[in-house]
Amino acid sequence: MLSSARPVAVLRLLWVAAIASWTLTMPARALSFVSGPAFTPATNAPLAGSLELMTDVESRVGATIDDGESVRTLYFPAYATNHSIPLLGFKPSRTNAITVTVYDRARNVVNAAAPLLFVTDPLPSSFPKITLLPADLGAMEPGYSLFIWETSGPGSAAAYTTIVDSLGEVVWYAPAGGFDIRQLPNGNLFATLTASFVETDLLGQTVRTWQPPVLPLDPHDGVPTDHGTILYLADALRTVTDFATDPYDPDPARSTADVLYQKVVEMSSDKDTLVNTWSPIDVLDPRRISYLLTLLSDGLPTAGWDTEHANAVIEDPSDDSLIISMRNQNAVIKFARATGQVKWILGPPENWGPQWQPYLLKPVGFPFAWQYGQHAPVLTSRGTLMLYDDGNFRASPLQAAVIDGDNYSRAVEYRINEQTMEVSQEWEYGSTNLGEWLYTGYMGSAEPEPKTGNVLIDFSAVSYVDGAYSVLANPGTVMARFREVTHDPVPQVVFDLTLSKYDPASANFLNCTAYRVHRIPDLYAHPALPVSDLSVQWAGGVAHLSFSGDAARTYSIETSVNLLDWQTVGTSSNATYYAGVFSFQDPQAEGEPARYYRVVTE
Repeated sequence: MLSSARPVAVLRLLWVAAIASWTLTMPARALSFVSGPAFTPATNAPLAGSLELMTDVESRVGATIDDGESVRTLYFPAYATNHSIPLLGFKPSRTNAITVTVYDRARNVVNAAAPLLFVTDPLPSSFPKITLLPADLGAMEPGYSLFIWETSGPGSAAAYTTIVDSLGEVVWYAPAGGFDIRQLPNGNLFATLTASFVETDLLGQTVRTWQPPVLPLDPHDGVPTDHGTILYLADALRTVTDFATDPYDPDPARSTADVLYQKVVEMSSDKDTLVNTWSPIDVLDPRRISYLLTLLSDGLPTAGWDTEHANAVIEDPSDDSLIISMRNQNAVIKFARATGQVKWILGPPENWGPQWQPYLLKPVGFPFAWQYGQHAPVLTSRGTLMLYDDGNFRASPLQAAVIDGDNYSRAVEYRINEQTMEVSQEWEYGSTNLGEWLYTGYMGSAEPEPKTGNVLIDFSAVSYVDGAYSVLANPGTVMARFREVTHDPVPQVVFDLTLSKYDPASANFLNCTAYRVHRIPDLYAHPALPVSDLSVQWAGGVAHLSFSGDAARTYSIETSVNLLDWQTVGTSSNATYYAGVFSFQDPQAEGEPARYYRVVTE
């Protein structure tokens, strides 16, 4: 066997086997369990647990789980003698029989003597009712939906991080302590709490905690970057003179007031140290207000007139800039990372003074509508900006405001031309689905999906459905609704899920909200592990290759006669996959000189 690595854009781990007219085989060795298998339920994640076992030689593990309603098999390609493997994706109120199988590199197979049993409890009574509505599930983005839901109102309140599958069934949950939750590349979860950031694994164990160097932490957003930092928002107060506090008065009284704003902070994710801070209020108008202006009380960590209410920050790596959403300004601002200078302002142009006019984007094309009270901007692979438009009032001060019962919320996608300072509306969903307008007064997200191009929308706190109260029995109660739609001129709904918490029989009504929702591809991470058990056999003029691997990854099978020049003869897409092993046949080997094979993990 020959192993090597080569410098490419994505790390590729290479393993090579030579073949001429001989057969490559593995020496037969014993394979048996030294200890285990044993299963331990997770303490902080009721639908997960850890599988522990030891074998006498290096082995990989398979686990078949039968919960009485469905059977699934998980294969873990890493070879070891000591295994501690998280088993994930259990469902509540099930009796699970777990059959464990181990495989060595010589393809020897040993089954555990008896299945392990894991009985899952019902969901807590505080959980909302989760309802899957009719949709085209076959067209949805594969994976799971990750979110934090929260209930509030009379009676008990609760908040849980939750993951559901494509049928809306809960497959993971744990108590939550913040707004946003996202999956890291290693499969763990990253949460922004009230005073810290925390990484947890799906066994519910804390992996790491970060202490922000600038406080108080605004829990709306925390963004791990791909260059070893975390971007977040921090609340601050500033005293502003000549400040008007009534957006409805054409000639308001003015006074000196404390104004709440948010700094953008970048910290090192290695050392918890400060990298940089920016205060957009320094380059914007601290006296500009909207209908969303709110006076925060002294009971909060920071009090004052909430003029900005920044709720998201993202990077634009194309020109080393930052983009921040300011809900109470009805504006999304882009500014230079190096200087803090404004580059453009996306939003209704009313009430911006002369010095900001050059930065206001001008709308072009039809249809077009501005966003109001927006959340969760994201740059798409098409070079556009997508966001969730709550739509509060759909007007600027002194204009006629749209009442909630006549309003709608939407996902909207804009294309921005920075050379001409123009913006066009490329796509939307929410205003044209007549017959079922959904309106949310706060929170929400819109996320483009990488494989299908669909858009997953979090209608976060639905108070009205097509002009009627979302909870007819208790006006003012809100529910959350996730909709995934196609990115077509006339979008089609492919996934539709509601979360509600009310019981008309007992008159117990709770608000149920979800700040954001993310589609994650899997519960498990799929790192690019090297193939360490490539076997090649020659039979009937055909080279038969086999190797264990991860079905979620792509493998290229390449051949060479000189170890210098390599040619791809197949990929995992045209190989057979069974019991964690890829099998591939190369009929072109016959009549060739001695040749070498390698498998490249993409």
